[in-house]
Amino acid sequence: MLAVVKEKAEVGVTLKQLPVPKPKPGELLVKVKAASICGTDISIYDWTPWAASHIKPPIVIGHEVVGEVLEINGEPGNIKKGDLVSSETHIFCGSCYQCRINNRHICEHMELFGIGRDGGFAEYATIPIRTSWKNDRSVPIEWMSTQEPLGNATHVVTKANVAGKRVVIFGLGPVGLCAAAVAKAYGASEVIGINRGAYRQKLGKKMGCDAVYATLPKHLLNQCDVVLEMSGNADVFGESPPGSADCGDAYCFWDPQTRSDTGCGQIPYQQRNADRLGVRPENLGDVVSSE
Repeated sequence: MLAVVKEKAEVGVTLKQLPVPKPKPGELLVKVKAASICGTDISIYDWTPWAASHIKPPIVIGHEVVGEVLEINGEPGNIKKGDLVSSETHIFCGSCYQCRINNRHICEHMELFGIGRDGGFAEYATIPIRTSWKNDRSVPIEWMSTQEPLGNATHVVTKANVAGKRVVIFGLGPVGLCAAAVAKAYGASEVIGINRGAYRQKLGKKMGCDAVYATLPKHLLNQCDVVLEMSGNADVFGESPPGSADCGDAYCFWDPQTRSDTGCGQIPYQQRNADRLGVRPENLGDVVSSE
C-alpha cells in the first residue's frame, strides 16, 4: 500500500510502499476513504521542536481519517464490516485513574494516532475498536474525516454553557470555525469571530459568526459572557487592565502543560473572578452524545 511516512528526523515526508497492516486484538483494519490535514501534520512535516519531541521516525502520519471496516479483531460493539468509521486521535488505556473517572481524553498512558503510532495517511490503517466511531451514511464522506476537530469544538463549547450568551472566539482555524457553528447550535445569542485575514473571516461568517473582526473592537472589551481562545496564542492573555468588570468565562483550547502563567488580560470577558480553564482535546463521543 502507499503511505505518507515521516522517515527521518528532518523536514519533509516520504511516499512509500508498505505492507498492509494486520489488526492486533482489539483493532480494526480499515480502507481509508478520506483524510484531513491537521496543523499537527504540518508541524510534523516542518519538523518543529514540538514534532521532534513527540515523533520517533519512521512512522505513518495522519490522524483525521475515515475508513471502511474490512476486518474486526475483537468484540465489535456496534461496528460491523462495511461500516464507515472515523478515528479518534487520543487512544486511551481504559484502566488508569483518569480513564476510570471518565476523563479518557487525558489518559495517563495516552497513545496518539499518527503521532505515537502509525496513522491514517495511507491506503489502509489499523484503528483500535474503542476509539472508532461509526458514521451515519447520510453524512457526506468528505465531512467524516473532520469529526475529530468537530469533537474538539463540541467539547469546548459544551463546557462553556453558551445558551443565551454573547460568545467571542479567538482564532478561526478549523476547530475555531467548528466552535462557531456549535455555539450557534447550542443557542448562543451572538457569536463574534476574531481572526486576521479576509479568507478566515469569510469562513467565520459562513460557519455562524454574527460578526468577524481582525482584532477585538474597543466597544466589545468586557462586554462578552464567554471567551473561547482557539488560536493557541497565549498573547491573547496579557496583564489585566484596571476597571475590569466581574464574572465571565474564558476557555483556552490548549494543553495546559504548555502555559502555566496565563493571566486575565485585556480580553472581552468580565475579568475579576473569571473562570479560566485550559481545555484539552476531547474524544469524538462529544459529537455522538450531542446528536
